[in-house]
Amino acid sequence: MKPLISIVLCTYNNADSLEITMNQLATMDQPEPGLIEIIIVDNNSPDHTAQIAQHFSTRHPHFHYYFEPKQGLSHARNTGLEKAQGEYILFTDDDADIPANWTKEYINTIRNLSPDCLYSKISIIWDRPKPWWFLPQYTPCFVGLDYGDSLLEINDIHREFYGKNFCVRKTLLIELGGFDPNLGRQGSKLAAGEETLLYRKMVWAKNKVIYFPSAGVGHRLKEREYTSENIKKLFVDGAHSSFHIAKLTARKKLMGRPVRLLIDALTNSFSASLKFIFALVKMDKAARFYHYLCICKNLTLIKLWLKSS
Repeated sequence: MKPLISIVLCTYNNADSLEITMNQLATMDQPEPGLIEIIIVDNNSPDHTAQIAQHFSTRHPHFHYYFEPKQGLSHARNTGLEKAQGEYILFTDDDADIPANWTKEYINTIRNLSPDCLYSKISIIWDRPKPWWFLPQYTPCFVGLDYGDSLLEINDIHREFYGKNFCVRKTLLIELGGFDPNLGRQGSKLAAGEETLLYRKMVWAKNKVIYFPSAGVGHRLKEREYTSENIKKLFVDGAHSSFHIAKLTARKKLMGRPVRLLIDALTNSFSASLKFIFALVKMDKAARFYHYLCICKNLTLIKLWLKSS
């Protein structure tokens, strides 16, 4: 019997955190045997990820380990898609904190509603004081997600999911072309957007997309995620993802370049510059840093637009 859900966990160079997550996956509730398989895709990790993953795959028959040598999260996720046997694929990460009832809640929602895609909450786990620069505006950068305590049927592009906690029907994911290798993390490059593109395609196609609050996971932060250097890199690297998505989805283009993106980047650069000056006058260090990052991101977008062919 094929499983209902294939859990795909892609990992890169985070073996100790991976071991915590895999222990949680190994001990979570399963309402019936055979409904779940767990696929670990090692994206060319230089640490001891292989030993950790192979240890679990030999002890638990529903754990399967694969190595993906092509660097990039989208490559790893596409390998997981290829290997998965389940009707649905449930994605998570090596820094996810998994509750015992996680798959049970997904199974119940799938059986009750038969959605094409469903996803749930992600809470940020702060194990030390928040950095001086942290503002609520950064929540998406930390993959925090909370759209409330009621089930929602999603029909707009403003409540997107993140790869740490979303599930999609396998046949639909194949139909959509899987994950774009030009998007997503690639080693130390903190790009994103691979879920964004899929999410928008599903909304535009009027697929049945469900947010439900009862299967939330946590996000264990890495040490570098508390640093100002890391959040700046997220903003700048993320501009590359935003530009690629805009090129693929823009309705109006000039010489093959997305017009709306350039207008927005110019407008936002000017606005962020004014807000930066205002924060400087007010001696609001956190706000000043945030607007500086916005300037960096929008200037990167403008530079990419000018260099694009």
